[in-house]
Amino acid sequence: MNRLFVQPNVTASVGAPPEAPKSAGGRGLAAILLVVGLLVGIGIGYVVAPRPQAAAPGNVIVIPGTTVHLSVLSGPGLTFAIGGLTNPTIQVKPGAQVVVHFLNVDVQPHSFGILAQGPPYGAEPPTEPAFPGAGSPDAHMGTPPAGNATFSFTVGSAGTYWYICHVPGHAAANMYGEFVVQA
Repeated sequence: MNRLFVQPNVTASVGAPPEAPKSAGGRGLAAILLVVGLLVGIGIGYVVAPRPQAAAPGNVIVIPGTTVHLSVLSGPGLTFAIGGLTNPTIQVKPGAQVVVHFLNVDVQPHSFGILAQGPPYGAEPPTEPAFPGAGSPDAHMGTPPAGNATFSFTVGSAGTYWYICHVPGHAAANMYGEFVVQA
């Protein structure tokens, strides 16, 4: 495919972009810095334990109604997308009826459920939901890629709960968020 590259005061040409000047010393140094950076980054990943994630400022969805329809997408990077936000804090009222519409848009299985137990999570997180029915079916196996699940539950008493992916290893890799029940 031909591409058009235009630079100020230069005639446009169709084809490959102009080549940058070559410098053997600059390339060698850049390659060394890249390798060192990758090794340090990988090492940090093994040394630093995952911390409980806090929602970014403004990353909170407050749902005041008594009937809540929650559309949840699980996707690449072991994240949930809810209301256009990544792993937001969700706040609902006690006694609310929640209907979850879960869609797996990733290439690996995922699930969605509400737990009373907060992070950190091990490789095999608990599967007992905080409220009866508050989880996708077959939580450990997950919903297959491009699959979906719909389930509903009634929210219990006020407190901080957690939504997680129950597929082994996913919650341990920070695939979770806060589910706050507040009057």
